[in-house]
Amino acid sequence: MIEGPDEKGNCWPVCVFFKCGDRHIRLQGEAVKCAWLNDDCMGSSCSFALCVRGKMMSGNRCGFTVRRLTIEPAKPEEIKLDPKLKGKLSKRVKDLDELI
Repeated sequence: MIEGPDEKGNCWPVCVFFKCGDRHIRLQGEAVKCAWLNDDCMGSSCSFALCVRGKMMSGNRCGFTVRRLTIEPAKPEEIKLDPKLKGKLSKRVKDLDELI
């Protein structure tokens, strides 16, 4: 058994985390068989396919290959105050700017 996706980044039945929801998956030598269909396992396109780690995504993609995009927070110098702010709110924002 192999941990993780195939070379294209797709989930496959050889993965350690791959599981059949109805427990039909059987190992026969090197092949992974479906006991319900008596044929090779269809992999993540099967309606019973699950990932033990919860990383199976739509389109047969494995979540272990997807990287999260991070957005850097804006710096206080980059934030411009709206001139329409009036009264106490504008004073509070200016007080916060002085603290930073």
